[in-house]
Amino acid sequence: MIDSPVSPIHRSIGVTLRLNFVSLLLLLSCGCGVYTFSGHGIAGIETIAVEPFDNETAEFGIRDDLTDELIDKLLNNRTLSIASQANADAVLRGRIISVTDRPLTFREDEEVTENQVTVTVEVVLIKPGKSEPIWEDRLVGEGNYAYRTGSPEEREEGIDKAVERLVQDLVNRLTSDW
Repeated sequence: MIDSPVSPIHRSIGVTLRLNFVSLLLLLSCGCGVYTFSGHGIAGIETIAVEPFDNETAEFGIRDDLTDELIDKLLNNRTLSIASQANADAVLRGRIISVTDRPLTFREDEEVTENQVTVTVEVVLIKPGKSEPIWEDRLVGEGNYAYRTGSPEEREEGIDKAVERLVQDLVNRLTSDW
């Protein structure tokens, strides 16, 4: 067996490669950890009061549907706690400003087969006792529904979808800091 000594240059290269490999592993592991898409919300706001939305439309029942859906989604999200106005870090106020319908798809004979309902709200988030809003925005939710008989139930299905999408966008806005 022949003893082949390792030259100092080869030894130095081996040590450098090992150090680089260990450094790379440490660097990559620093980026690992728990990540969530729920966000952290707005700084300093842990509790929120939700006022019933004002309804400036002729759409009966949408005020309660939207407010109830919003509170349910916030409770399920668990980023913000629901509180009374007296105990809340912020108060959410909103106005339902329009509910509109438009035909979406047609058959060859130009008969409408699907409609779209659009619900538009204006919302403002304020700190109790302050006049300047934390933020305010106009949000839109859309819901499609099959138009078979023209019954109110068909349209209600579209409104429910529009409210659900609008509320999800609003909850994302309230609970995300990005």
